Amino acid sequence: MKRDMRTFVGVTALACAACCIGPILAVLGAIGIATFAGIAIFGAAAAAVALLAVPAYLHHRRRQRDCGSTQSAAVRVAGPTIHRPR
Repeated sequence: MKRDMRTFVGVTALACAACCIGPILAVLGAIGIATFAGIAIFGAAAAAVALLAVPAYLHHRRRQRDCGSTQSAAVRVAGPTIHRPR
């Protein structure tokens, strides 16, 4: 009787695995596709931001170079006066 019960449990477990493997693989595949799509979307967005940032950076550098100071000598600034309590 014990051997029949072990055989029944084994066949039942095998039937369960054979039946449920399709939906399990489908869920894992959907997770993989969603991960790939998320990486592709966010990667494309980051590339677009980087491509837009390069011309802005170059424009900023050009403006900074064009708007340089006309003075060639350094300007002296007086240091702060420290007041100590008595």
